[in-house]
Amino acid sequence: MTDERNLNNPTPSVHTGGLRSYTPMQLFLLTRLASLIRQRRELVNTLDPSDSRMKLLNKALYSTFLDCAEEGVGDDAKNLLAQQNQNAN
Repeated sequence: MTDERNLNNPTPSVHTGGLRSYTPMQLFLLTRLASLIRQRRELVNTLDPSDSRMKLLNKALYSTFLDCAEEGVGDDAKNLLAQQNQNAN
């Protein structure tokens, strides 16, 4: 019999060797966040912060970050953002 808690709370599990597995939604959101971070890094020096495209990109980043947190991968999302900040310095 399948444990109902696992079906209702599909959080990543830690496997031998420290590798994590993600649900398809978690993987989608983390991939989307990484893509948005890359786009911002590429555009930050060419677009003015008040440019509507930069504002939309930042809102998409924030929204995706919140979605990651809601899906249980907020720490992974924070790590992606921290890596981007380290690479910027």
